[in-house]
Amino acid sequence: MKFFVDTDADTRLARRVLRDMKEHGRNLDNILNGYTNHVKPSFEDFCLPTKKYADVIIPRGADNLVAVDLIIQHIRDFLDNKPTQFNQQRSIEHPIRSRPH
Repeated sequence: MKFFVDTDADTRLARRVLRDMKEHGRNLDNILNGYTNHVKPSFEDFCLPTKKYADVIIPRGADNLVAVDLIIQHIRDFLDNKPTQFNQQRSIEHPIRSRPH
């Protein structure tokens, strides 16, 4: 299953500003310049186009607790009902092979 975590552009920028100032000691002008010239165009060129391939689009990102809970439950259900072949593969022990030195 393919997920796309969608967050508003303003939220992405605000998070980046706070993180870069706190963790990297960067000033606002440098952050905004880097965001405008590199981060945002890269997001639009490489990340955003993948949205159309997602099975599930999660609006509001990690703040969307309902969506996160549904995904967690879906994964748990999937793992609980996984075909027997998966369970058998997990329990197969592989013999240790000696390597020539």
